[in-house]
Amino acid sequence: MLADAQDMRPSRLPAGKLPAEMLQGILARFPVSDPAVMVAAAIGEDAAVIDNGGPELLAVKTDPITFAAEDPGRYLLAVNGNDLATVGAEPHWLLVTALLPEGVTGEEVQSLFESLREACVKESVTLVGGHTEISVGLDRPILVGCLLGTVPRDRVLRTAGARPGDALLLAGGIALEGTAILAREHADRLRESGVDAAVIERAAGWLHEPGISVLPAARILRESRALHALHDPTEGGLITALHEMAEAAEVGLRIEREAIPVLTECRLICDELGLDPLGLLASGALLAAVEADHAQAMAQALQSARLQAAIIGRTVAPEQGRTFTTGRPLPSFARDELARYLEGLRKE
Repeated sequence: MLADAQDMRPSRLPAGKLPAEMLQGILARFPVSDPAVMVAAAIGEDAAVIDNGGPELLAVKTDPITFAAEDPGRYLLAVNGNDLATVGAEPHWLLVTALLPEGVTGEEVQSLFESLREACVKESVTLVGGHTEISVGLDRPILVGCLLGTVPRDRVLRTAGARPGDALLLAGGIALEGTAILAREHADRLRESGVDAAVIERAAGWLHEPGISVLPAARILRESRALHALHDPTEGGLITALHEMAEAAEVGLRIEREAIPVLTECRLICDELGLDPLGLLASGALLAAVEADHAQAMAQALQSARLQAAIIGRTVAPEQGRTFTTGRPLPSFARDELARYLEGLRKE
């Protein structure tokens, strides 16, 4: 009887994204009947697009900062701006909900909002509202951004826009954000694991240089009409982003694993910790589906702007599945490798 009772207990979900099947089921309960909604909530779509009757369409995204960040304002704008970039939009207006832990000092609050002010000035974004409160049960500040921007009516991009036969172009290296967080927050652990101090120091600086914003890459790519889709790899890493694009566009995938630009520091750190770089938080990279005949020229355009770029595979008919070029199926990650590592630390 005891075993039966234990089997009936509700299962607890791990840290990270909701399982895709669960999220898809939830979204199915919210049918979109408003004709003004051009891009709605769906697996793989990074932002909403709404026709408000103006000369351009309105793009909207909300995203939080849930991991600690040294420069929270810049970080918040980047994670939200990246998602607007994937629909072809430029960011303009920001709302912020700031949930602050009990015991926070006035100086800490001032510092947080100064970081936000500096980021808004740099990115020409206007703070237009939000909410602030001291919340019970928090161990760190949590910022939730809602970023609004505009996109030309004839230039809206969708993750679902990828087509069979497209080349898959990756701007940026793997996996910048997850590696930087590990280097910043767990440097002592990494040193104990045998990671060289110089490797840790270089990776820790990535949130500042090159940073995780993909707007520069998106601006270059969308100059070409050969661009069909953009997607922002975040939690679950590049592999999860590939699955999301394939799901949204109803295509198959052929990925050349050796062509994926895994950053040296990322590989070294992941090897020591037993993590897979392809499942690690990957903000700072941008996945693009482009006409195959134009892929090399678009990669060169990124490289000319001193941005890393590589053609990592192609889309195929959906019945051909999602595999590496070796024929091995693409893996899946139920949660991000960073979340898995942090959970392991909590159990120690």
